Parts: sequence; structure tokens; C-alpha cells
Amino acid sequence: MKELRIKNGFTQHDLAKKLNVSSQTILNWENEIYEPKISQLIQIADLFDVSLDYLLERNKKNIINEISNELYKVSKDDLIHFIKQYLEKLNNK
Repeated sequence: MKELRIKNGFTQHDLAKKLNVSSQTILNWENEIYEPKISQLIQIADLFDVSLDYLLERNKKNIINEISNELYKVSKDDLIHFIKQYLEKLNNK
């Protein structure tokens, strides 16, 4: 969430105002002391125009697992070609 906040030019105080919580709450979320409620996650996802999976970093885990599984199937000679194709595929999503 911190990356999204900074990328979108919000301070913790700005984001807190938009989500109707305290700046301390934002700090606690970013430091993983507490987690937002599902209703707050939805607000955050809507505000930054991202999916809940993106917020929960599920996409990162899925991509890593997918790459690992595919690498076992690819010969060393084809590895560079595979990586280029996969990166192009990710860019097109």
C-alpha cells in the first residue's frame, strides 16, 4: 500500500483523510502491525484503481510459482527465449 500511496502522491495524512481513518492507522497498515478490514481494502483498491489480489500481493506469488513451474519444462538453450516471451505476456495483461 505504501508504494501505491507514494506513487499517487499521497502522504499518510492525505490517505487517512480519504479513507476516514487516522494517520496512525495508515502507519500501522504500512508497517504490517494491523491489517485493514475487507471494506477498507475495497476502498483502497477503488481509490488506487487496483484489484484486491494486487493489494494482497497475490499476483506476485502466482507469477513466481508460474515461472518456477515453467522453468522446469524449458531447456537451458531456450531459457532466454522463454523469459522474453513471458515478459511480453506480462506486459500485455
